[in-house]
Amino acid sequence: MTNPSTPEKNKWTIFVDGSSNPQGSGAGIILENGEEVLIEVSLGLAFLTTNNQAEYEAFLAGLRLAEDMEA
Repeated sequence: MTNPSTPEKNKWTIFVDGSSNPQGSGAGIILENGEEVLIEVSLGLAFLTTNNQAEYEAFLAGLRLAEDMEA
């Protein structure tokens, strides 16, 4: 049995980061396909969070973005 391989041209990478501090919280997302950055997004969260919650919200937003881009 062989594992199917993903051609490099169809490989997408997503980077997410979230942070929280007394002034607010936010998230950053980068979605790229191999050679170039396709999308960079930053967003502010309109509710109080811990740092872990901000990271989780960044992850969810990144997944939504990847789905919207059909990545």
